Amino acid sequence: MAKKIIPNRARTIPTTESSAVSMEEIAPSSSRNIHASEQLPFKIMDETCKSFAKFNATGRSLLIKFNSLGEEQDPATYLKECITALTNYLVDKVPDRDLAGLRIRNIENVQDKVVGISLRRRDQFKADVVWSVLGKVIQTNARFALTDSLEVHLDHVRMPAGNGREKTKGRSLVVLSAIKKSIVVVKAPFLFGS
Repeated sequence: MAKKIIPNRARTIPTTESSAVSMEEIAPSSSRNIHASEQLPFKIMDETCKSFAKFNATGRSLLIKFNSLGEEQDPATYLKECITALTNYLVDKVPDRDLAGLRIRNIENVQDKVVGISLRRRDQFKADVVWSVLGKVIQTNARFALTDSLEVHLDHVRMPAGNGREKTKGRSLVVLSAIKKSIVVVKAPFLFGS
């Protein structure tokens, strides 16, 4: 009998309701998050999160819309600030050794292709990388507008940490290759110049 994998799914929808809690009653760390969410240059219309425990992976989808552009702001500079804020918002809680990948799809113009950034370590996942990939697509696409709704999907793969329950410090390669199955030893005399 085959097992059916059902992902854990959680859906959150941001609300604009104001609470009656004063700023003095909120802890300093949560007040920082409140101020950060107020300063985002985009609105989150829908957010979905899926978790795949068997694969140590999490998928997070956002439906966003950028705020309107100010009268004196340059559109290219404003878009770069929005992409930087979006990238920082998405990978804020991803550890540096984990892998992250990003897909951005324009909801308004369905003919546009999905912009994707392959899985890479979090410390290599910078806003400049996202901007360079997205900038090439925007430059060749005359229909792309700042007022379009975007679907942003972040793939997060948690990398395992550890040494496989075996002590590796102080052991030779011969002993480790006999114990561990992941070490491959090539026994070819012509490779070593004999």
